[in-house]
Amino acid sequence: MAPPRKHRDALLGSAVTLFRKQGYAATGLAEILEASGAPKGSLYHYFPGGKAEIGAEAVQRAGETVAATLRTLAAEASSPGELLERYLTLLAGWMRKSGYRDGCPITTTLLETVPEHGAIRDAGQAAFAAWAEIIADSARRSGIAPKRAASLARFAIAALEGALIQCRVNGDDTPLKEAAIELRALFDGSRTGRR
Repeated sequence: MAPPRKHRDALLGSAVTLFRKQGYAATGLAEILEASGAPKGSLYHYFPGGKAEIGAEAVQRAGETVAATLRTLAAEASSPGELLERYLTLLAGWMRKSGYRDGCPITTTLLETVPEHGAIRDAGQAAFAAWAEIIADSARRSGIAPKRAASLARFAIAALEGALIQCRVNGDDTPLKEAAIELRALFDGSRTGRR
């Protein structure tokens, strides 16, 4: 009899949390099993490729979660600058709440596994591309030229990832707050043709 699907979701959810907090290499399969509450047999039933397969799917799931948040904020925001300011403000709150132990839900894993694990790399590329497209779409709708919108969106992701790392290292959310202000100014300035 196959384990219930809920075990698969619990395993993935636990992997996302553990990879985000302590990294891919420092997280063992036994730890994922224990955190998930799933029976041992369910891990290899759902993830016959072992830890690398869980890593790729965890990056995909975390990337989809971020994309959903960005889409919601994009629908509510009046500009791409506001979208980014609101998202980085959320990140700052999450970082504070975790005591600066959390980081980006995918970057910690990607830094430890790429280029050795192609499936994890591919999941990370897809996640970053999806995030950039949501931001670029918001920028295009606000009047920013398509090529500039795409470039600014990729830059925004680079800035927020760097700010997350600095927050974690410094134990302070100032880098995210500063990035939010600067990104909003950059995107708003690009809307009016000043940059």
